[in-house]
Amino acid sequence: MRNSLQKVQGVRKVEVDLDDETATVVFFSEEIDKSLLVAATTNIGFPSVVRKP
Repeated sequence: MRNSLQKVQGVRKVEVDLDDETATVVFFSEEIDKSLLVAATTNIGFPSVVRKP
């Protein structure tokens, strides 16, 4: 999952917590379409949603 998210243009940092089944992604909001983050995880079998901190 980390590798898929890191390939998205604008992503700066990815932390994955397997116990909580979450990923924290740091990105530049002006450079990224959040739907690309969802697609990056969904395409590898992990459907997701974007939540604000």
